[in-house]
Amino acid sequence: MQALKPSDEVNFSRRYTLEQFWALPEPENRAHYELIGGYLYMVPPPNPPHGDLAAELARALFRFVDVNKIDGWIYFPHEPIYRRAEGSTYLEPDLMYVSSALRERMRSKRTSADIVFEFLSPSTTVYDRTTKADAYLTLEIRELWLVDPVSMTIEVRNRGEVEETPSWEIITYAIGEHARSRVLAGWEVPVDEIFKDLV
Repeated sequence: MQALKPSDEVNFSRRYTLEQFWALPEPENRAHYELIGGYLYMVPPPNPPHGDLAAELARALFRFVDVNKIDGWIYFPHEPIYRRAEGSTYLEPDLMYVSSALRERMRSKRTSADIVFEFLSPSTTVYDRTTKADAYLTLEIRELWLVDPVSMTIEVRNRGEVEETPSWEIITYAIGEHARSRVLAGWEVPVDEIFKDLV
């Protein structure tokens, strides 16, 4: 592993390998770093209602997986998805679902997930909708849920292709509607239920 010099321990304009990324000191104020294409991003700590929304959606997901006896795994931070490639990537989703079939193919390295959930806040909305969402396409995530407490919507993105280029097909669900998963067929969540404490 290449040692980092104290003068360049945190440098957002250089590229990092995974080993160099893992050697970085923890940032202050409960923030954390993520790595996309070898470049460093600072992610601020979550603020309310982030935790409440995550708990509501996790409860709905656990219930569906349990009742339907689905053989899969649900992970929380700080469980990462990472990939060693030219321009390494290391992300920590707010919540993710990994089917047993995918988990078996990946073995001990979590390089993808079936569904990733991100709970937006004003300080991360642009990053989550653009840079991080694009990185999830590269990591072959099949479905991405973006839960937005400001607009009180759930945006469900499904992986597809346009002219052989990976892209997201986007459906936005609002209050009064049910957000639906294609990956977990039959799972739908009333948007009102997720945002019930905000209405």
